[in-house]
Amino acid sequence: MKRTKLVSLLLAAVMLVSLMTACGSQPQATPSAPAPSQSSGEPAPGGSDGEQAPEKTFRLSWAPAYDEEHGLTQAGLWADEKLRELSGGKMAFEFFPGGQLGNEREVFESVQLGTIDAAFMSSPVISGFSDVLDGFDMPYLCDNDMDLYQEIVNSGIGAQMFEKLEAETGVVGISYLINPGRDFYFNKEFNSLADASGIKLRSMESPIHLATYKALGFNPTPMAYSEIYQAMKNGTIDGFEDVSVSVRAQKNYEVAKCVAVSGHLTAAPVFIMSQKAWNSLSEEEQGWILEAGVAAQEATKVTYQEQTPLTIKFMEEQGLKVVYIDIEEAKAKVQPVIDDFCAQNENIKTIVDYFNEYRAAHNK
Repeated sequence: MKRTKLVSLLLAAVMLVSLMTACGSQPQATPSAPAPSQSSGEPAPGGSDGEQAPEKTFRLSWAPAYDEEHGLTQAGLWADEKLRELSGGKMAFEFFPGGQLGNEREVFESVQLGTIDAAFMSSPVISGFSDVLDGFDMPYLCDNDMDLYQEIVNSGIGAQMFEKLEAETGVVGISYLINPGRDFYFNKEFNSLADASGIKLRSMESPIHLATYKALGFNPTPMAYSEIYQAMKNGTIDGFEDVSVSVRAQKNYEVAKCVAVSGHLTAAPVFIMSQKAWNSLSEEEQGWILEAGVAAQEATKVTYQEQTPLTIKFMEEQGLKVVYIDIEEAKAKVQPVIDDFCAQNENIKTIVDYFNEYRAAHNK
């Protein structure tokens, strides 16, 4: 069976898993498994004492180390559990969160070389190597509807762009992970986008992100993620934006006074694997990896849907003022950005048009 057909079958399976979850049959992460954020680089345990160690263990890396309530942590746990289940304990993932194997750019290069087996990677980082996935990170693509994003990305466009990614970079796409929209955090008063003028906002070094924040009225400032806390504390920046669950896990809320809920971008993450690791597998084993990718995708969506509203409540309890951005105003401001990028980049236009046409055809 060719990989394209395997991908199509597995993406279809995601929708079945999603329906099962909605009916209360969601899979659970192994309770005894440690959170990847606690990993010391040792393989995750396979079960009871004395159980035979996996024959094949794949190193899985992602950026900041998060707690168990974070979507990427659960993605790792669910993927590992599914892989062990399908392989009868013969295959597993070994977790390396928190930049243990390098920053995201270094990790992507290592996946290309085959010295790191797999990674959860944000699309803005991949854009430094290929623009194939850039369209998934356009503002308000799904209006922060994670179920809709999952439905569309699994309906054909995701597999199509993964094929292009592999052709351009030599990296195998396993699955698209589901992120909630990102929110803004400020160390000063903020009530609406009218207050954006002059605010120095930390941003990823992504042309899409920088253009989006400028269009919203901010003064975007590229900066390493690890520098946010101190930069907010000393006033180098006035604000930053991130998935709120990540803000809670990294404790960056401690240097903020206000959170503006907006869901503007997703920094669409993906689950990728090196061709070296992928090609070392039999067809059956490749199918297991793809099913582990389905589990990882569902884990991020389910975890974030549960945790995001709890996180906003947590921010209020910590004394942060919570405001809600006028989404229609924001969408109007960023539409010229979307138009410009679509005019300049065929891959972005392909993805944006697909999403728009799918939503129109399905009245969503």
